[in-house]
Amino acid sequence: SSGINAEWPLRPGSYTGTGAWGDRVGQLIAERVKNAGHDVSIWDPKVIEFPLLQQPIQMIVDKSTIPQWMMERKLELEEADGFLVCTSEYNSAMPPALTNMLDHFPPASFRHRPIGIVTYSMGSGGGMRVTEQLKAMVTDMGMVTVPATVKIDTVNNKFDDKDACNSEQIVKYVDRMVNEAVWYAQAIMNHKEANGLPSA
Repeated sequence: SSGINAEWPLRPGSYTGTGAWGDRVGQLIAERVKNAGHDVSIWDPKVIEFPLLQQPIQMIVDKSTIPQWMMERKLELEEADGFLVCTSEYNSAMPPALTNMLDHFPPASFRHRPIGIVTYSMGSGGGMRVTEQLKAMVTDMGMVTVPATVKIDTVNNKFDDKDACNSEQIVKYVDRMVNEAVWYAQAIMNHKEANGLPSA
């Protein structure tokens, strides 16, 4: 089966979540991706612990000094058919851990793949301010944002004591986003197979 890289990059793609609510939202996304019949690779900066960026991989002159873990992660990105990003909103902006993780790799590692965006907050906005910032960033990196984004407001009221989502509406929104990401991934793969990539 194909896979989506839920970012918490069908083949494994990645998701990035921070804190207890990020864990819950990210797990919901991963479950819905698997429920749709796809594989998912989870990139959580709390678990992977990307170091503070000193130099992105494409800027390292002596390629023999590139850490093995970075090469392996880059390959995983390049093999992904799509990406899903799950993020909170920190002071009306993207969390530094998320941008630090993405900036380790060149845009070419992400380009010509779809990305679905899920944001959440304990307030009423559901992270809507960070959605637009993230769209600008990933578009500049060459990804295609799918129309169906998910914004989860008052996230602290959306999960039960067993960490399961208690909102059928949110589950429906996540499923719609996953379905769109898969559709775009398949459409792009079919077009690349038939016509190749656009010339630089």
